[in-house]
Amino acid sequence: MKDLKQMRKRVFKQMLETRGWKYRSFLRYLRLFKYAAFAPTRGTFLESYYVLMRYLDDIVDGDIPLPEGYQSESEYISEKLRFARNPVNPKDEADHMLLYCFELAELFNENFQEETEDILNSLLFDANRRGKLSVFSKEELEHHFHLLDIQGTIRATLKVFKDDPDKYLILEPLGKACRYQYDIEDIEADLAAGYVNIPQEDCEELGIEKADLMDASSPKIREWLYNHAQDGMELLEKHRNIMPEGNFSLIEKWTFLLVYELPARKVFQKLISETKKLPVNHEKIEFSSK
Repeated sequence: MKDLKQMRKRVFKQMLETRGWKYRSFLRYLRLFKYAAFAPTRGTFLESYYVLMRYLDDIVDGDIPLPEGYQSESEYISEKLRFARNPVNPKDEADHMLLYCFELAELFNENFQEETEDILNSLLFDANRRGKLSVFSKEELEHHFHLLDIQGTIRATLKVFKDDPDKYLILEPLGKACRYQYDIEDIEADLAAGYVNIPQEDCEELGIEKADLMDASSPKIREWLYNHAQDGMELLEKHRNIMPEGNFSLIEKWTFLLVYELPARKVFQKLISETKKLPVNHEKIEFSSK
């Protein structure tokens, strides 16, 4: 238990040092949830589970060193996926943290194995494409982001709130909007790491070529971000229109608003207001990552 607490502190410290602007308010919410919801066990689970997934994501992104004994991030995440399916004989602190999370979940009669596999499969997708600047179709990107942001993360969150996890489809527009927010915030870091979250269809439509993917300030990339922000605003409006169908609790509504909707809306509005529409050569191309 002491080692797990140290792991949480270490991950929190790194999050605040590297991207405090992005995570500070969210980390405060994790702590507040324990008391506002009168659910210390669920709150501890949420905090520990988030730390674990943040830790694994940082390994995939190269933000922290790959643990010893592994040749690649893909190999490491593949092993975590196997362990999640059969959680026996833990090898490292990530395995112990996952076991701890599963044990906490049992205390409030929930199981997060399916959601964990969805999230890890999405991380494996990222691990396999890191550094390659590979371009994927919109369908394939949305499939993996759906596993991570909606089918994995939102379903897990609803379970923590003691709600029906199948309501996750009602929150799909919010989940997609948050993904658009991350795309915008992380565009420079993602492209530098070789991740292309711009669908092949958009690359062809806007004439985005490999040279553009090497420069996040490219006019074609900036135009894609502008369009992405506008699409994100539409998703947030759709979210507001259909959210009443979920009959969510007050704490759920406040969580969706403060932790997800408002930060995304702020990013979209800022980019839209600051972007000057300049003429861009939209010569369509046949874009292939092969």
